[in-house]
Amino acid sequence: MHRVIQPDAERSRLNSSDQYVSLIKEYEKMHGSGEGIFNGRSLLKFVDIIDGYLQNNDCKSVLDYGCGKGHLYTDKFTTITEEIDKPLPEYWGLEKYQLFDPAYEEHSKLPIHKKDAVICTDVLEHIPESDLGWVVDEIFSYATKMIFINVACFKALKHFEDGTNVHISVFTPEYWIDFLTKKSRNFRNIVIYLFADVLIKRHEDSDKITFVTKGFKIDHYPRIQELGEQE
Repeated sequence: MHRVIQPDAERSRLNSSDQYVSLIKEYEKMHGSGEGIFNGRSLLKFVDIIDGYLQNNDCKSVLDYGCGKGHLYTDKFTTITEEIDKPLPEYWGLEKYQLFDPAYEEHSKLPIHKKDAVICTDVLEHIPESDLGWVVDEIFSYATKMIFINVACFKALKHFEDGTNVHISVFTPEYWIDFLTKKSRNFRNIVIYLFADVLIKRHEDSDKITFVTKGFKIDHYPRIQELGEQE
């Protein structure tokens, strides 16, 4: 049963929950287990979609919030349709970019300056509900034009050693829309693109799932526009 998102208003980066602190330590250990762990390539399926939004909103600088190791920003890569002979900043035509991930030492320093756009993929479902308020406020605070968020709305196949599912904040797209719309009232100059992964089927005979991604745009008013679905 899904509930409305209810973060703890008393929480902040300097007063985060014990669960948040514990999770960051857990992800730090997981990062150390290999270069292929949290390498940032889950962003691949959105590269061209984000490119269009960056162009439409005249964005020349990006912060990737929760980037993992961020390999796409330094390596050549292949999208679904073509091989790209350049790293992501060049492909997107960026003048500046910054990577942030509190669980990966190389990218663990918070930005000093705002960026035109903030990208946050495969992050919020891993944040304790009590900390979602300050984390999303932090994301908004670093953007001047647009935010792109991708979030899973179902339990993951993976679990921590104690049996806890790695997706610890699972809500419907409607609840994420409501939450982000309320947050956007303090940042009316920012356009939000929310892409929510919705479960279609769990395959019992294998470790696979089928899901669709539903896109939504929340603009300055705020006004919500559905952007369609993709598999």
